[in-house]
Amino acid sequence: MAQLIKMEDYISRYEIDLNRYANQFIRLKKQQWEEIKKRFESIQFAHSTLDSEKQLFLDRIFNSQLVWASSTIREISPMDEAFEKDSLLKYFLQRFPDTYFVMYYPVFLIKKASVQGEIIIIRPTDVVCLTALEYKENNVLIGTKQKFWLKRDDQGEKKILSPIIGLERTANIVKQILSNAEVDFPIRKILLNRTGYIHASELPADIEIIDVRSYDDWFQNMRRQPSPFKNMQLKAVKALLASCATNAVKRFNE
Repeated sequence: MAQLIKMEDYISRYEIDLNRYANQFIRLKKQQWEEIKKRFESIQFAHSTLDSEKQLFLDRIFNSQLVWASSTIREISPMDEAFEKDSLLKYFLQRFPDTYFVMYYPVFLIKKASVQGEIIIIRPTDVVCLTALEYKENNVLIGTKQKFWLKRDDQGEKKILSPIIGLERTANIVKQILSNAEVDFPIRKILLNRTGYIHASELPADIEIIDVRSYDDWFQNMRRQPSPFKNMQLKAVKALLASCATNAVKRFNE
């Protein structure tokens, strides 16, 4: 499972001690799964299989990740219940490797101004800035260089704000933060439409378009990276977390 290190401007345990919690997550997850497998081998579960037990296990871990990404021992950020039901967040976390760090729409502090970014996935080899376009199945997005795009589905046509704006803004913020921290790390920009199509021939050459036609290959490639943590990766994560806004309240009155 990928590690959720930041949600919006919520406080995160990874901000306190990245190395400790990154390694603790992997250790605890492995230990708990081994205990479940042993129990499964010794007890006959009624109406159950190891696969269904695994999904229950992953769901419990997901709930724990939400806690880690919204609280510390002393402080807590009241969490919007929508995150518990966010299918895209759960989907990515439960299917990407343990050595991937996910920042989910983080809020950065840029010259004392709060700027919300898109999804950021820090892998051992690069940083992926990702704009996820979640619309009805078989939607079609017509891209242009202008401020607005066109979305078509079975309910007709509608103008939408160009997703390139947020993607480019996020990539530029990441680039600047890493540069200031003297972290030399590749940055990828991905426009993702899992259930529909993207037709945009005039986009910048460094933006990767992933739609329903190429999604499966892209997704399998994203999953296929068993590399351990890298020093440059951890430096990148620390720099990004240090540039984020955090709003939290004390758990107890002191």
